[in-house]
Amino acid sequence: MLISQTVSKHLVLFWFQVLQKLGKADETKDDHFDQAVQNFKRQETEGSRLQREMKAYLAAVKAMQQASMNLTESLHEVYEPDWHGKDDVLSIGKNCDVLWEDFHQKLVDSSLITLDTYLQQFPDLKIRVAKRSRKLIDYDSARHHLETIQAVVNRSDRKAEDELKKAQKVFDELNVDLQDELPTLWDSRVGFYVNTFKNVTNLEAKFHREISVLCKQLYEVMTKLGEQHSDKMFTIQGAPSDSGPLRLSRAPSPPDSDSDESPVDTPNHMLAPASPGPPRPKSPSGQFKKGPPVPPPPKTPTKELHQEQIIDLFGGQFLPAATPSQVETLHDFEAANSDELELKKGDVVLVVPTATAEDQDAGWLTGIKESEWSHLGASAHKGLFPENFTQRLE
Repeated sequence: MLISQTVSKHLVLFWFQVLQKLGKADETKDDHFDQAVQNFKRQETEGSRLQREMKAYLAAVKAMQQASMNLTESLHEVYEPDWHGKDDVLSIGKNCDVLWEDFHQKLVDSSLITLDTYLQQFPDLKIRVAKRSRKLIDYDSARHHLETIQAVVNRSDRKAEDELKKAQKVFDELNVDLQDELPTLWDSRVGFYVNTFKNVTNLEAKFHREISVLCKQLYEVMTKLGEQHSDKMFTIQGAPSDSGPLRLSRAPSPPDSDSDESPVDTPNHMLAPASPGPPRPKSPSGQFKKGPPVPPPPKTPTKELHQEQIIDLFGGQFLPAATPSQVETLHDFEAANSDELELKKGDVVLVVPTATAEDQDAGWLTGIKESEWSHLGASAHKGLFPENFTQRLE
């Protein structure tokens, strides 16, 4: 009997919903609440995506930790006992692993756990929003039933009135709470996003500062190892130049001017270029220079360039040197970095003192195109260029 009554009630409510959709029964509308529900759904979707991406970010951090461990372990395996800094290399590797592990754990504690707590608010509210919708239908149905009776018999029905009051009370209890909670939750998203990304960026910045110290230590160990075995160095072909202290490449070799420019017919009937183009870094000479050259002054400079002007022009950061010399470019040089000078064959360059000793030792000079200096003066671009691409003008 009870089951039959429940089914009957559901059928009545279903039929009433059909009437509402057809416009034959009044439906209570609350545009303010409907907008709050739309915001709630959007907020839940955005929070779920943030959680998903945060988990992917943490998985990537964990993968980088493992990759870092594998890389340092491979270095430990090849490092021979008599090489400089063997113990230092082991210590640096362990410290790197500790930093990665600490970074990952703090991200989990400060961001992922907080994000999970934030999203735990949504399931309960979602259930209550759905229940409110059902109770609103009950209320509208009871109101419609009472209005129908009053219209037919022109008198009130005590039972219908009681059902309406009961349905309205249940609906109001749900509605009042949700009218307060949904806007509050919507406003809280701003502070949550701020705190989440401040935590992530702060932890990442701290991690990169600390890991950079270890990277520098390993770089110094490798530098001393290279000095210990200076006769066994390996030149990396094709490595780009850099303006910092890690400029390990040598100046590029000039292209071979005697090479055949035309393509040759290979045995398999494929046309191949005679030359693959100028190779990247190669030492300009067998021995490193001990300091920048001091050439004689230029014969016919287009604009007088005194040493004091050069120092003032670039902030006084260069070491004193003799009057700048002029060189002529023998080959085109394509700059690989912003601190290098783009040159064409025949360009005349005014050589100025090089700020970094490593660049000078590697066969690089610092200069200003004479044509730019004549027109722009202090605004002329200064850059590095390979010495063996040029010849000095006496």
